[in-house]
Amino acid sequence: MKILIVSDSHVNNNIVIQAVQKEKPDMLIHLGDIENDTHQIEQALGTEKPSIYIRGNCDYYDRELKPQAVFNLMGHRFFATHGHMYGVDYGYDRLVYAAKEKDCDVVLFGHIHKPVDEEIGGVRVLNPGSIARPRGGSSRSYIVMELEENRAMRVEFRDVG
Repeated sequence: MKILIVSDSHVNNNIVIQAVQKEKPDMLIHLGDIENDTHQIEQALGTEKPSIYIRGNCDYYDRELKPQAVFNLMGHRFFATHGHMYGVDYGYDRLVYAAKEKDCDVVLFGHIHKPVDEEIGGVRVLNPGSIARPRGGSSRSYIVMELEENRAMRVEFRDVG
């Protein structure tokens, strides 16, 4: 299963659509600060493919977006959130604690606009960076995650080309 993980597109649906068209994923996870209607992205992805959209601190327009999601895929339990409610600007302890409370082995978050891939207390902590507005010298990026039935997980950060 190929999953496209993006965050912090800040109104720029076109850049997310470009990544969808380039990667042709089986699933899309957007970790918030979309600030736009998700309909165009869903059309590019294909309505038959699953997608998860998380509400970020800038997503005031869409009350349908949820602040977090917990889900199972290929033997892994995921916790997805934007991150601002867990103080990720100051560290990941609260985020990891929340993931452990939910029995998750992977946590996905956005908000800081910088890529992260760390193992903390048995939890894989991943942030794709910002697909539109990077910070800290990083480039516009996203994650392509490959999951297999045997729980194998490959994570690759890719720059917007």
